[in-house]
Amino acid sequence: MKKVSIIIGLAVLTGMFSCKKVLDIEPTNSFSTNSVWSSPALVQVFVNQIYAEAVLGFKDGGFGWGAQTDELFSNFNWCNENQYVQGQATPDNQGSSFPLNYSSTINFWSTLYSTILKTNTFFTNIGQLDTLGNGAAIKSMTAQVHFLRALCYFELLKRFGGVPLITKVYTANDTKFNEPRASWDDTEAFILADIAAALPGLQAAAPSGQEGVATTGAALALKSRLLLYAASPRFNAANDQGKWQAAADAALAVINMSQYSLYGTSATYGKIFTDFFNSEVIFARVYGNVFLDRYNTVYRDLSPNGYNGYSAYNVLGQMVDAFQMKDGSAFSWNNPAQAANPYANRDPRLYSDVLTNGASFQGRPAQFWLGGLDSKLSSLSPWNASKTGYTILKMVDSAYNFNVQPYSAAQWIVFRLSEMYLNYAEAEAQLGQTATALTYLNKIRDRAGMPDLASGGGTDLMDKIRQERRIELCFEGHRFFDLRRWNIADQGAGDALGIIITPTNPPQNTTFSYQVDTIQKRVWLPSFYNYPIPRSETQADPSLTQSPGYN
Repeated sequence: MKKVSIIIGLAVLTGMFSCKKVLDIEPTNSFSTNSVWSSPALVQVFVNQIYAEAVLGFKDGGFGWGAQTDELFSNFNWCNENQYVQGQATPDNQGSSFPLNYSSTINFWSTLYSTILKTNTFFTNIGQLDTLGNGAAIKSMTAQVHFLRALCYFELLKRFGGVPLITKVYTANDTKFNEPRASWDDTEAFILADIAAALPGLQAAAPSGQEGVATTGAALALKSRLLLYAASPRFNAANDQGKWQAAADAALAVINMSQYSLYGTSATYGKIFTDFFNSEVIFARVYGNVFLDRYNTVYRDLSPNGYNGYSAYNVLGQMVDAFQMKDGSAFSWNNPAQAANPYANRDPRLYSDVLTNGASFQGRPAQFWLGGLDSKLSSLSPWNASKTGYTILKMVDSAYNFNVQPYSAAQWIVFRLSEMYLNYAEAEAQLGQTATALTYLNKIRDRAGMPDLASGGGTDLMDKIRQERRIELCFEGHRFFDLRRWNIADQGAGDALGIIITPTNPPQNTTFSYQVDTIQKRVWLPSFYNYPIPRSETQADPSLTQSPGYN
């Protein structure tokens, strides 16, 4: 079968969009013609396009969500994040977003249904491909597309709750639509059915040269995340223990594959994200060396202005404060010793995830202090300065010189083993299995160089698990949805905080005072548990009901 590494696939797709031909392929609106569905190579190109649209990354998969919580501030509002955190979202201002459109939205209703149309087109037409000599390829591609459709519907479920479950191929001749929302439970069941259909045709490990293709582990990891959501308080008000058991079993199924292992140590933690397809990675997308703005310019986009970066997403002060001290105690600005030297003796993950004042980066200490090279008073592109006094370091290859070439291959991890450990720990905690939950929680902390936790169970243990998810999975797109499935979304909706850093020994500028600063007022509305469906969609389909709280 044709190599389907996501790196290769995106290069193929870029060529397709630029010259409208790949292997003499007809324009993309002719994908249903026999000339495409009679060629395994061309069908693979079609599947690659589905990958490119269904597997979201960076701003679409993580940073945009983080900027709507107590993790991040969006410096340039690339995904219209401010619309949500300031209570301005309505069904009338939900623009569409085609993949690779870097200034848009992450509502993605129309985008995801456009991709689902491609999956349904595949299922409608794959029977035209001659099975003689192509049986293995057909089985593999069919399994992958079932997984990708499941992924698309999960993205919709996360945003909107239950959604219309479309399996037919609408054409330009269809002028009327009667597709009501399915319930949350029915949408979950549909996704689980697609995962079950995918599993027999997926391999446990991607063959060499095909890294990035969906595997058994990817499908099981999606199942684990989905069932964890389904068991959570917002969707399991009766606290059905059977749902928690299903969530535990799903996470353990991935763990028991023995296909994956935690990668690195506290000293090498950051390489999880820059060492492509390492032992911890279950499923990832690597954006290759063909220029894809905001996707493989991420090292530049996240770095401070003083290095010619854009500081696109700024880490909030409350996120930095959430990192514990090295001994496992909480950080507090009310502790004089900690307030005087706030970045000393902290959870080692802080130093891999966040660039703070004075930390070494590309050959010099970061200067977020007032008047420093990376501050809002810098002489170097001050409009690109962090508003909070922090930038993201997680996922940034600090050894890469983006001033020589602004774009470079970059990896977005969709699923990794650490999440499976946390999923399992949470489910086991809810089942009363405190010792098991602590074992998997402490595996993560041990790797991070943090002391083991002890707990008597109950709410104390759940608080510890929630804290660990907040730190271990920061900026990876989890916090927004974790807060919602726990029914505590308002707790992550406070004003965005930063830090004002003032030198106390000019001109040496080596000692500083720190003052917490509000950099953005935010508004919480209960409707923000879900995204609004674009008005045009409810107008086109009278059976489609709007998300609660929007009119």
